[in-house]
Amino acid sequence: MLCTARALGMAVVVLAYPGEVLAQRRRPAASLADDYIVSPYLLDPVRALEAVKHYERKTGLTPAAVIPVNDFVLEAGSAIARQYAIPFHSDAVILRCRDKLLMKTELAKAGLNIAPTLAVNEGVANYVFKDQEKVIFKPSVFGGSGGVRLVSNPQELQVAINDAAKLLHKYKDILYIDPERIHLEAFLDSELEVSVEVYCRPDECKAAAVTHKQLSPRPFFAEMGHIVPYAGFDYDALCMTAEKACRALGIERGVSHVEIKIVDGVPFIIEVGARPAGDRIIDLVYRSLGIDLYALHAKSYCDIWDDMPLIKRRGTAAVAFLKTAPGMITRINPIALPEGVHELSLYKGVGDVSDRDAQNFETREGHVEWFWPIEYQDKPDFMLQTARLAADLFEIEQTEPGPAPSFTR
Repeated sequence: MLCTARALGMAVVVLAYPGEVLAQRRRPAASLADDYIVSPYLLDPVRALEAVKHYERKTGLTPAAVIPVNDFVLEAGSAIARQYAIPFHSDAVILRCRDKLLMKTELAKAGLNIAPTLAVNEGVANYVFKDQEKVIFKPSVFGGSGGVRLVSNPQELQVAINDAAKLLHKYKDILYIDPERIHLEAFLDSELEVSVEVYCRPDECKAAAVTHKQLSPRPFFAEMGHIVPYAGFDYDALCMTAEKACRALGIERGVSHVEIKIVDGVPFIIEVGARPAGDRIIDLVYRSLGIDLYALHAKSYCDIWDDMPLIKRRGTAAVAFLKTAPGMITRINPIALPEGVHELSLYKGVGDVSDRDAQNFETREGHVEWFWPIEYQDKPDFMLQTARLAADLFEIEQTEPGPAPSFTR
């Protein structure tokens, strides 16, 4: 998106937090920005707008576009866009996409499959389990798999509630969220999950790519790997399902991210984000299919509506997240990288602690991006290769016993 702004002759100002936020270190690409507006609590719409107005008074500059890159910035982005009369999502669209319960209601009205909601807020703690029943506990306005857990009895449910409360209260002011919004939903028992990137315009929602997701072992649902393109026979049907979901929520601008669970061949919408995917997926789409979703997304917030480009299959791209044994990192070893590695990035260093389980965005130690050109026939098991790299990279001082991590496929 920085490159897109450059091509349009625009300066780039990033609204940023002081320090490091959300477990990942600031990316080198951020240094390409022309300037920063640095202030705490920038996702509070009032404070975000105050910070931008202060920047305007200081520099004389006003925003030409506000481009959202994750769920949490939507309310603040809307406040800024409204003040300066520039394009953005409507408040109704933002509400439908930020609140998972309202989202599910709208999707169901459109005839799309969803996981039924079983209890909300105060009713969650008192839920009565049926015999052998498993359900999903979720925060209703969070993300990054934070707090999401499979539970099957009141004891497991209470652990999930307590752990989520710690996480949500840690981030509630930073992310401008309500930590009390929680719910239970039916468990969709399937390992097959995909996401679809959809380019939305006022007259059309068009799917660009389907990504096959790799999840951490239950009871958690952290995303530990992604591969583009998905190779399933139902590729086109999933694209149509994702397009229908975006239309049902009224999304008419930018790139949206639709997550789908496939149960016995039937697609169920997990959630829809009115923003591009995270976890490097947009980079994977560009590398493998030649579609610059960053450009389409950024231009749409300037009311520049490019057509979806034709797919030019270049190869297969993937990202896998590093997960090491639990304990304190005491050394990071130099290693030889296998064929196919495009990038390796670490989120943690010496002195940091690795958790036993891959629970959410906080409990990953780094990532490895992979790419194999289209003529490459024998693609390796990139999840297994990444697990081996993690074992070679990190030396750990054990703080608790536990098995080595494994991942579902």
